[in-house]
Amino acid sequence: MEKKTFKLSSPRAMLYMDIKNNYKSFQLIIRNGWAIKFSVYRGENILLIFTSTFTCQTVVRYFTNEDEAVDFINYITAQNPQEEIEA
Repeated sequence: MEKKTFKLSSPRAMLYMDIKNNYKSFQLIIRNGWAIKFSVYRGENILLIFTSTFTCQTVVRYFTNEDEAVDFINYITAQNPQEEIEA
């Protein structure tokens, strides 16, 4: 398989390098029947992904405020993972 290369000045290469240097993804954790994955971009953009280990319902939310993200994590983990939720 041929490896693709980008010109350093191409917009795609610049975007790739920006994401590579400013993106952090953390290991999947399981709490109260919810698989939780979160990522941070540039220290201020937070992406949360929750998946019920029972129903496979997935909830994805984006936050720019860390306190709101923590409140939402607490809200989801307090829900019953065996029932579908409106989030």
